[in-house]
Amino acid sequence: MSLKQNTRNNTSFLSIHVPNPKERRAIAIGLLVTACLLLIGLSLISLNHQQLMSQEYKHYKEFLKQFGSISRIVYFVVFAVYPAFLLLKWRRLKTIAWRNFQLKVLLQYLGKVLRKWHVPLALVSTGLILLHAYLAVIRGFKWDFTNVTGILAIVLLGFLLFMGLKRFKRKDKKWHLKLAIGFIILFMIHASFS
Repeated sequence: MSLKQNTRNNTSFLSIHVPNPKERRAIAIGLLVTACLLLIGLSLISLNHQQLMSQEYKHYKEFLKQFGSISRIVYFVVFAVYPAFLLLKWRRLKTIAWRNFQLKVLLQYLGKVLRKWHVPLALVSTGLILLHAYLAVIRGFKWDFTNVTGILAIVLLGFLLFMGLKRFKRKDKKWHLKLAIGFIILFMIHASFS
């Protein structure tokens, strides 16, 4: 690799914020999948715009909720990285065993898998949330409790993603975790009253 290529690779946006090349690759793939999902989703929505607008509101709302429900499940998987690593710090975890099976070994494996997929799944789920929000807005936006909590959740998600970038270099001062907890609470309130 030439010096010019190496310099260009080291100054890309992801390389500045994400030092690990494997994590950078996973994030790039997650961003690519998210962009493709958004492009396909927006294309299908625009191609079927008339049919979507002529649907009964009840059916349209059920269709709209599917994107939110899928992303909610994925966000819980994404958030599971925190309890898994918190349990790994527990000293008595080493003593929990059943015959030759130790719980710590399972949690270490689970933590490794969750950490690897944390960012790519969060990005894909964010794409689904953006489609969910777009569908909510194009049918007729009302300033009600559900929509306001949805908007607040998306704003919080933006800050959460930004602090996630800072998290790679440990410069987030635990704001990524605090915002994640706030986001989970807010989107659960949004989902409960929709």
